[in-house]
Amino acid sequence: MSSVTVEKKKVATGGLKLHPIQALQIAMHLAAWFPLVQLVVEYLAGKLSINPIQDATQRLGLVAMLLVAAALAVTPLITLTGISSLQKLSRPLGLYAFLYTALHVLMYVGVDYGFAFDLLWLDVQGKNYILSGTISFLILLVMAATSFRWWMKHLKKNWKRLHRLVYAAGALAVLHYGLAVKGDLFRLQGDVVKPALYGLLLLFLFGLRLPPLRRAVIRWREKLIQSVRDARNVV
Repeated sequence: MSSVTVEKKKVATGGLKLHPIQALQIAMHLAAWFPLVQLVVEYLAGKLSINPIQDATQRLGLVAMLLVAAALAVTPLITLTGISSLQKLSRPLGLYAFLYTALHVLMYVGVDYGFAFDLLWLDVQGKNYILSGTISFLILLVMAATSFRWWMKHLKKNWKRLHRLVYAAGALAVLHYGLAVKGDLFRLQGDVVKPALYGLLLLFLFGLRLPPLRRAVIRWREKLIQSVRDARNVV
């Protein structure tokens, strides 16, 4: 790399050698913390709804689902762009998803019910959205606990197989969301728009991971890059 290029990078980053992926990581961390900070600020300012506990619980759950989708989007983005360094975003996004899921559960069990498990048990009997949400939470808990290098080293190939359960967690979150808002995803009745859109997003991200489609996307990307190079050579 020439000294002129280095100087240009220093000027662009205020004298700091900041790699694009590092800037993206910083933006990711700020974006992940923003909903929580916003929620706390609105709570202190008394700007939540007439039922602040329910409002906070639902918002934390929604952010958790979006972060799960963001974590799942990393590998497809690498396939689309060829930028392997994006993989550095996967683990922190997954951990943020677990953080918001844990806070979502804590708001429901701890704040709403005050850890009165006897009352909680009486209330949740027959409510399938609680069961699906609980299983989704437990999957994310296992994934967060095994996200460290020690587990990667000892589980080896089984580590990847275990962490593929994130799609099951996402699907259960869709079911949990749809049932919680009193919708019927199978009959398309009630408030199903948001859960259905989230489900379609998960299917799209899963589809991009399937080997045939993944290879097709890579071939398309390589052809596009070659076309751009040829166009530049003509100019």
